[in-house]
Amino acid sequence: MYTQKYCLVYFLSPVEVDYQFPMTRWPLHITLADVFAVNTGVDEVINKLSGFCNESPPAISVALKRAVLGTTRVVLLEKTQSLLQLHLDLVNLLKKQGVSFNMPEFTAEGFFPHCTIQGSHVLDEGTEVTVGSIALIDMFPDKNWKQRKVIANIKLAL
Repeated sequence: MYTQKYCLVYFLSPVEVDYQFPMTRWPLHITLADVFAVNTGVDEVINKLSGFCNESPPAISVALKRAVLGTTRVVLLEKTQSLLQLHLDLVNLLKKQGVSFNMPEFTAEGFFPHCTIQGSHVLDEGTEVTVGSIALIDMFPDKNWKQRKVIANIKLAL
């Protein structure tokens, strides 16, 4: 039985483990693996993610242009080979852990790299982004669906 939801992101500015924030006030980030549930312990996911990060190089992309996805204002990112490969590797790692994605249509071929605009915080067009770490986010900390919490932040290999 699935009991908890998570996602994997890259924060554009450093965010510490245990940092908690309202769902409406995310720090600027790029979603690397959309919301998922896992029926094994999250510690096992963190261990697998740590091993993966120790051997995976950073991914590079560029902010292209502003757009609207549904009702969400975003900055689209170039779907570079390195960013796509990082996403695919993460999705495969998670699938091996038995995860269930909320919206599988946005994984693998449906991956749509973007950075959500957060009020006045926006990734400027033309900015090169180096994805150098992966943060695991608890989407319901303490069973509070209105909060988010960083439960792991792991650097990629340099």
